[in-house]
Amino acid sequence: MRSQFDSPMRIEDGVAEACGELVWEAGETQAHVAITISQKGEKLVGTASSPPDFERGEDEWMLSVRPSDVNRKFKKGPAHAVGVIHATTDGGMTLSQWEQDIDLDPDAEDDT
Repeated sequence: MRSQFDSPMRIEDGVAEACGELVWEAGETQAHVAITISQKGEKLVGTASSPPDFERGEDEWMLSVRPSDVNRKFKKGPAHAVGVIHATTDGGMTLSQWEQDIDLDPDAEDDT
């Protein structure tokens, strides 16, 4: 399983709308996605994870990430994102992880 974050990443009312492509490997049937976004300049961090899990054939994942401090909001600007995918396979589980510098932008296109 492979993925990357779409960047710029749309933010709406301070919530990051994280998404990316799902690239399935042979034998993978289901994927659980967990992500963390940190915005150093704002001293914010937020996490999100599925369920629902994503089924083979789905070509994209999407999660809404709220800052852990409920009184604060992500703002336009640079951020850093880390993703982890646990994929169920015929023989067990695989793990993949990646990290990426991203831009948060309320004017980014929403692909939903």
